[in-house]
Amino acid sequence: MHAWPQIPDDVVVWFRGVFAEANRHVCERLVNLPNIRETSLDDGLIEALIPDTAPTLLPSGAIVRMDTHNIGGLRRIGRPDWDFPYQRRWETADIAILVFVYRGEKLVAKKIGLLQSKRLYPDNNDVDDDDEIGFLHGMNAFIRREASQAIAALHRNFAFNQSCIYGAMQAGSHQIQSIESLNRNFGKTVYYLLYNPHIIPLSVRYPLQQRIRIDRPAVGCRVFDADYVHQVLSGLNEGESPTFSMIESAGLTSAWPLETWAADLLLTCQVGQAFEDSRDTEVRYFLERRSGPIGAALAASITLPDN
Repeated sequence: MHAWPQIPDDVVVWFRGVFAEANRHVCERLVNLPNIRETSLDDGLIEALIPDTAPTLLPSGAIVRMDTHNIGGLRRIGRPDWDFPYQRRWETADIAILVFVYRGEKLVAKKIGLLQSKRLYPDNNDVDDDDEIGFLHGMNAFIRREASQAIAALHRNFAFNQSCIYGAMQAGSHQIQSIESLNRNFGKTVYYLLYNPHIIPLSVRYPLQQRIRIDRPAVGCRVFDADYVHQVLSGLNEGESPTFSMIESAGLTSAWPLETWAADLLLTCQVGQAFEDSRDTEVRYFLERRSGPIGAALAASITLPDN
């Protein structure tokens, strides 16, 4: 495996359409549930890809197929003996996208791109987080309801604007060091996937009058080069989170819609990292640590036409 092969145009167009639909689907989930867990947005992204995973013959003669794997939100649930000394999870990426290219039965090229996902918080910073204690106690929270409900939970307003923060992204975190170390040692592989509403500014009021439908997101799911994101974080005090406007202004040369990153850049080997068989062990390490570097993975296989 040496030079990256030429990918037929219709393969790129097909992938762009599939990931554009995933972008739209995730945006719709976010705006209808503005305080949704970040992990549930990862789940939504994978769910949106599943309908297109069957082997598909394209006009060029290429066949595309996708396999998905999702362990769900368990990546945030740790045990004291996992990943010592950090005692939580290995926080380098949430979603892996692998591309395998075949000529007939022979594998001729492979590459990987990793996405560390972060969601934009509404201005009230009211976002559900994964509840480790609740997880350990199973369904108790669903069964043992309070005698009276909090009316405030039914009547809330969620506003998204330029000053809203990516609350789970914090300056000085160990995660930054992990991403920089991997990108330095393996090659630039990790990018940030930022979940945003379809437009900004946006206001969503509970209770909803009807389900909000999204067509083409003007903002939506964006992918950023980790270097630009880390430059922003380096200018903040430890523990501070960057705003939407900070990230947008610093990452103008990346800021790719999800479908652009996946189809026009990853497939054509402009982002991500191609790798040889000799590096399979390293890639398996990214994917197989059950304490949770990867919450979900997509393997895209492309069988090139005979000509």
